[in-house]
Amino acid sequence: MDDRDAKDLGWVEETVTDVAIGEGMPFVKPVQFNRTQEGIVGADWLWWWLDSASGECFGALIQAKRVKRGGTKWIVDVRHGLDSVGDDPDASKSQYRKLLDTAEQLEVPAIYAFYTGGLVFRRDLGCLHPGTPKGCISCRRMAITLLSAFLVRSAWEPDAVADVVFSDGVPLEDLADPAIPTAPVDDLNLPQIPPGELRNFLLEEQAGPRDVAKRIFAAVAHARRGQFSLAVAEPLALPAARVFSEVPQDTGHFPGPYFEQVLRGLRAEAPAYVLDLLADEPPPEELTRLVAGVVLVTY
Repeated sequence: MDDRDAKDLGWVEETVTDVAIGEGMPFVKPVQFNRTQEGIVGADWLWWWLDSASGECFGALIQAKRVKRGGTKWIVDVRHGLDSVGDDPDASKSQYRKLLDTAEQLEVPAIYAFYTGGLVFRRDLGCLHPGTPKGCISCRRMAITLLSAFLVRSAWEPDAVADVVFSDGVPLEDLADPAIPTAPVDDLNLPQIPPGELRNFLLEEQAGPRDVAKRIFAAVAHARRGQFSLAVAEPLALPAARVFSEVPQDTGHFPGPYFEQVLRGLRAEAPAYVLDLLADEPPPEELTRLVAGVVLVTY
């Protein structure tokens, strides 16, 4: 990104996606489908992080968006398919709604990958990590930043979304990086969560797919603490294939239960189609109609 920005060439989401995926090989295996469906379902790639030892995995439907400069502001527009700022993001015509619906069909969380550009593009932004030395690694890593679609819904307007991306987003390079420990998640429902696997997940350091899920969830839990609504810790049962059998059904001000939205992607074992793709078998036709491709990240 920096090379192109320094030459005023700019960049587009597709180029960054292709380069980022290519740099991750051989640990990252991309399986690209026909892209003609992308504009219809509003989603780019289905990602799966896979632990080859335990068999656990975490999946997410990820849509790419680019952060831009709008005058003196940083902006990112997620309102595709709507006529104005005031339109309902949950309207059936919105790309946002289609992203959530497709993620629900695939039984994974809906996540945005925001391309914030390199250090050249963000030179006027300044360092967002006080106390770090010159040449901040975190600033460099945030070129591709992930954020739950639930947090985008809470902000919505272009400048507000950009603010949330910079403050709460998770750099793609930080996911499952053993050099960056996962901090305890002080979720609003924590006092009502009994001892067991879910509580341990929130409070203890994680690795592999669990680490990825926890980092994404932590940003949502942080936002939930700032919402003025009572916690609802009544249990919500999850299907047997999930790592956790039940989670709090609290929705806060989000479009649905946020524990379920993120943690439904954390599985005890990979879906059959993922195993087929790992073995270079063709994908099911239904999957090719829903996403542009699948990215498999193995540990």
